[in-house]
Amino acid sequence: MKTSVWLLAVVLACGLAGTAMSVENSSTEGLQRTVQGTVIAVNVDADPQIIVVEVMLPNDVELIVGARVSTDTTIKNGKEAALLADIQVGEKVNITYLKTSIGLIAQSIQVR
Repeated sequence: MKTSVWLLAVVLACGLAGTAMSVENSSTEGLQRTVQGTVIAVNVDADPQIIVVEVMLPNDVELIVGARVSTDTTIKNGKEAALLADIQVGEKVNITYLKTSIGLIAQSIQVR
């Protein structure tokens, strides 16, 4: 239940934050990070699409990362190009994202 509430909060925050702003206009500002984790949600019906990943930090602290997935996001499964819809809950991924004023924007997603 706790995970469901947290997941809903992250998805809503990503979906509501800056809906009137263009994702492409924000891609040049902010801080870039890469995380490794387990996919806990994918929403291909949202606009923009969203991926949510659970990341375990070195001190055993759980971090939930929810990022927007734009048409510019590179998605690969191994060496093959993939779609966000191809990614399943439970899969291990590396995500490189850009932190912007409107939220996190996925730049690349690599299924491991």
